[in-house]
Amino acid sequence: MLSIQQNIKVAADAVVFSFDETGLYLLLIERKKATKGKKWAVPGGFIEDNETPEAAAVRELKEETGVSVKFMTQFHTFGEVKRDPRFRVISIAHYILMKKKGVNPKGNDDAESAQWVAMKDLPELAFDHYEMIRMAFSQLQKSVSSLNIDCFAEDPSLEDVKLISKLLGKVKFK
Repeated sequence: MLSIQQNIKVAADAVVFSFDETGLYLLLIERKKATKGKKWAVPGGFIEDNETPEAAAVRELKEETGVSVKFMTQFHTFGEVKRDPRFRVISIAHYILMKKKGVNPKGNDDAESAQWVAMKDLPELAFDHYEMIRMAFSQLQKSVSSLNIDCFAEDPSLEDVKLISKLLGKVKFK
C-alpha cells in the first residue's frame, strides 16, 4: 500500500496587464500582511475544493480588486519549495490583458489597496511574483506578435494591437 503524506496548498494567481495611450500597466495589490517586509503582489489566493484554477484566479481577482473578467489564460505553475516562507504553496499562474480605461481597482478582502502600476515603476514584490510577471510578459509578447488574441479581455481593434505591440517593445526588465 502506498502512503503519501503531503502538506501542500494550491493557489491561483492573476497577472493582469492593462494599456492606454500612456503605457502598459500591471494590477498590483498591497497586502494587509507583508511577507518578509514585501507587501506588493499580484492578486491571487488559494483554490477552493469546488473550483478550477482558472475560476479561482478570476474569483480572487474580483475579491481582492473588484475587477471582473470572464476568463484568464493559464501560463505556468510555480512550485519552488520555499517560494512562500509561511508554508508550501504551488501556484498556477494566469494572465490577461485589458484596456485600462474605466477599470478602477479597489483593495478588498486581504488587499489593503489595489492599483495600476506602470511597468517601468514596479516596486519590490512578495514571493516570486517578479519572475511570474516576467514570464507572463513573455507570454503576452508571444501572443501579440502571433496575433493570438486569446489573452485579451475584449476583442482588440487593429489600433489596439498596434499600440500594444509598440508598448511591449518599450518594457525592459531588470
